[in-house]
Amino acid sequence: MRARWLVAGAVALVVLAPGVAFAAWTGHGSGTGSVKANSMPTGSTPSVSVTGRNVTVNWTASTIGGVSVAGYIVKRYDASTLALQTIGAGCSGTIAALTCTEAAVPAGSWKYAIAPSQGMWIGTEGAKSATATVASPTFAWTSSTTITSLPASLTGTLASYVTGETVTFRLDDASSGTVLTSSIAPTPVPASGSVSFSVTIPAGVLNGSHTVYAVGSLGTQTSGGITVSIPDTTAPTVSTAIINKSGGDTPGYLKQGGSYYVYASVTDPGIYATGVASVTADVSTITTGTTAASLTAGSYTVAGVSYNYRGSLLTANAVLVAGAKTFTITAKDVANNSTTQGGFSVTVDNTAPTATDIQTTNVGGGTNGLAQTGDTISFTFSEPIDPNSVIAGWDGSSTTVTVRLVNGAILANDSIAIYNQANTAQLPLGSVDLGSLGYTNADVNFTSSTMSMSGSVITVTLGTASGAGAQAPLIGSVMSWTPSIIPTDRAANACLGTPALEPGALDKEF
Repeated sequence: MRARWLVAGAVALVVLAPGVAFAAWTGHGSGTGSVKANSMPTGSTPSVSVTGRNVTVNWTASTIGGVSVAGYIVKRYDASTLALQTIGAGCSGTIAALTCTEAAVPAGSWKYAIAPSQGMWIGTEGAKSATATVASPTFAWTSSTTITSLPASLTGTLASYVTGETVTFRLDDASSGTVLTSSIAPTPVPASGSVSFSVTIPAGVLNGSHTVYAVGSLGTQTSGGITVSIPDTTAPTVSTAIINKSGGDTPGYLKQGGSYYVYASVTDPGIYATGVASVTADVSTITTGTTAASLTAGSYTVAGVSYNYRGSLLTANAVLVAGAKTFTITAKDVANNSTTQGGFSVTVDNTAPTATDIQTTNVGGGTNGLAQTGDTISFTFSEPIDPNSVIAGWDGSSTTVTVRLVNGAILANDSIAIYNQANTAQLPLGSVDLGSLGYTNADVNFTSSTMSMSGSVITVTLGTASGAGAQAPLIGSVMSWTPSIIPTDRAANACLGTPALEPGALDKEF
């Protein structure tokens, strides 16, 4: 009676247990009872199929006692090393069905295996599947990648992107590059992982090699190269040009037979510029037959103005009529765009300058006839003098000099001479005879005097007297200025040495 109860209870346990039990009891009537145990089955060998970046895994059911197990564990291995991988969400955990799809699978070759699962028990993993190969993402152009005009619309295809991704296109940097106008079709990326795309390269992109990045919203990234080759269709620009005599610093003037340089400022504008290839000057109105004098690139400064091209030293015709002479500059770039710019001229002056007037003025509140600080001496020429011919590098602005008031010897008048700041060399302004004695009884140096030029007049203002001696004469006089022949005018004509007398009645100087 007790044996029959035990058997009945065991049978009831098998019947009432949900799912499949892991051990079964069978009764054989009255008498001694027995138990038979069932083991977990081995998983079946799965089949795999690849669509884009998705791998679908299928397998057959595993059973215990003719009843299917409750679930399955899916594993993915590297096909080469058989190293176990972390499987994606679509196939992770316990799978109740006989299929699963792992999405966004990394590129590579993989094998899958199945292990049956029932409650806390996991069966033996079955044989691994055939290799499932997931291709790497690709970027392919279907239009030419050499761009000769902008903006430009290009087309191409993407493959092996993740299902559901949207795609952003950037230029030259995948994270910070310019976002390009683009579209993909279909959108978002379908299960196949493949789309066609259109992308616009905007105006302003510089010539050269560039990279277009296709950045997927779920992390996929590929790129393709392009070459921007916009032709240079803009000619160089000649902004200014001058002629300057050799050894001078006052441009725009020249004498017949004089030597000179041509200077120009030339640029090749535009972001697609190929650069200046050659610059020439047509100065045939100045030097007969010279229609294409070559200018060389460099850094040149004339009268404080910079130029980036200069020609070789040229010589004007030995006989050249005075007046304005025009010349042109032709510039050509590497792309053979050329421009010829006219409107430039030089003034031919063949007349030597002369001394025309000499005057002194008395400083306000000063003593008439007494040389004092603040008194002035004005040297007037027939035309402006090149200041560089008086002091090397002088531009006519105020500069420091020394004025010597020289005591005349017996029967000689007192005089004036202008020296450099250090009082060691006389400047080529000649000498001024004050017309009489009585302006000083000893040589006096007026240091820290200043000299400046305005138009045709050079004005010297007396500085501090170095000692006593200056005095006022009793009577007036007429000054006589004998100029130096060293100063030149702006065209390099040397000054004549003809003296100039102070005009007007006798008066006291200073």
